[in-house]
Amino acid sequence: MKTEPSPTSPDPATTPGELLALVEGRANGLIQVKPKVVFMKIEASDPRPVSMKINVPSSGIGSVTLLEAAILVSLVKLVRPRRIFEFGTFLGYSSALLVENSPDDCDVHSLDLGEGHVGERPPEAYGDDELRRDGDTNDEYLRGAQGALGPRYTTALSPTDKARLHLMRQDSRRFDPAAHGLAGAVDLVFVDGGHDTETVTIDTANARRMIGDSGVIVWHDFASTIHSDVTTFVNDLAQREVVVWVQNTMLAILFVGQAGRDFLKIGV
Repeated sequence: MKTEPSPTSPDPATTPGELLALVEGRANGLIQVKPKVVFMKIEASDPRPVSMKINVPSSGIGSVTLLEAAILVSLVKLVRPRRIFEFGTFLGYSSALLVENSPDDCDVHSLDLGEGHVGERPPEAYGDDELRRDGDTNDEYLRGAQGALGPRYTTALSPTDKARLHLMRQDSRRFDPAAHGLAGAVDLVFVDGGHDTETVTIDTANARRMIGDSGVIVWHDFASTIHSDVTTFVNDLAQREVVVWVQNTMLAILFVGQAGRDFLKIGV
């Protein structure tokens, strides 16, 4: 859902060096950083220009923004994951983004309800105003649109990249990472499925199981003006752990274990 993020952190935006000092100086809290902090990490990690492949984001409801896409790609480039997991395929924009910008030996798993899900109303029956006003209606639309349209952004992937993308059709609340051999085997998880508290809580718990001792978890729709459950959940988590919010986006990031230490060492 494209809505303007609203400030929720008392911290001013930080520089890379200040970010390291903030994280090392506290055991929990929400830290706000400018997008350029992430890009400076990329520049410090490789003296050569780092390329990325990004499709023009969908202008409709439910896509990440161009800035959010660039942040996601930057995280992939920094982490160099062996496996990526995504909660919420929707139309496959971020799925394709993650595949095309990850290493050639990286598998990407993306889970959603799938084409078999039929919404109560067809996607065209929803008005733009109601979708931007009510989070439950917005989620209802997203589920129905995903079922009706499918992951169309993945159709242009090369045969090699399609072989690395594993689409899973299941209610994420009943998903068991161990049953799919993913417990402790994933380096980056993108949580962008259902936005209610129950679903975000379960998806995050499964993300932690998949990440194990080291990795990165990214939530979308943090600071959304309609999906308040995501913001409340992440803010509560930030009372116990350090969470980074990228300014002017709806991305909140948790760096776990060695992945966090490696991120903080770059460019400071």
